[in-house]
Amino acid sequence: MRSLAPALSGALLLAAAVVGPAAAAAIALDQRQAVSVSLQDTSGTHLGSGVVIAAAAGGYWLVSNRHVVSDSQAVCVVTADRQVSPALVLPEARRRPRQAQPQPLDLDLALLWLPRNGAQPLAVATLAQRPAPPASLPLVQATGYPAPVQQRGDAAAYQERAGLLLPLLNEPLEGGFDLAYTAALQKGMSGGGVFSGSDLIGINGAHANPLWPGQWNDQNGRPVSASLNEKLELVSLGISVRTIQAALNAAVIPSAAALNGLTAVACRPSQPVRPSPDPIRQTR
Repeated sequence: MRSLAPALSGALLLAAAVVGPAAAAAIALDQRQAVSVSLQDTSGTHLGSGVVIAAAAGGYWLVSNRHVVSDSQAVCVVTADRQVSPALVLPEARRRPRQAQPQPLDLDLALLWLPRNGAQPLAVATLAQRPAPPASLPLVQATGYPAPVQQRGDAAAYQERAGLLLPLLNEPLEGGFDLAYTAALQKGMSGGGVFSGSDLIGINGAHANPLWPGQWNDQNGRPVSASLNEKLELVSLGISVRTIQAALNAAVIPSAAALNGLTAVACRPSQPVRPSPDPIRQTR
């Protein structure tokens, strides 16, 4: 595993400006991994992935998918340095219906609050201000923690999948998916970051084939065209940083009373990562 000291993030950024392309790429990988987390339940079962997107007084904001955390009120967060702490899952926010239009479907997006625990400060992702336009087919990195092939108590290992961002979606799909890219995801990478260099442009959400076969709908519940639906069977889908930023702007740090419940959450210590074959190609 690469060195992931968050305190060096500023030095890494400076170094990227004065070293060659290969070294700069390695630095960007370090930065992506430093802000990526694995999510588990209290028994140590891998649920999916997430990203640290903001720091605030007393803790950090993390983002993942709603289908990863399901109806859990708390999950266990495994940071890049294998530290494990409980985080509070914010209640699902309902989107308001648009005027004179069908009610939009709920976002497959979840915000988590991770209190500071006195350990070394966490690295925080840089949210892209102006993501590269999909029409230019930019290279992106889909990241996350695929679930171990065998449930032997192994910890999930960080992985990346490169792909091209595609201009397929003129409006979001159900769940809020508004990014389409060719990176081949694996089971457990849902909620992981999608990056352009070291900038976060979104999070993974779905891979149409084989997990989401059938008819896709747009954000208002209307079926997309047959030609678009066929293309969606071949790509991975994510939720853009624009949607994530809007959710973060509306979020409120949980009250002390709400956080008291985390004291009863006992997270299982993270196990070492053992060598294993590449996981079977699937997503969730």
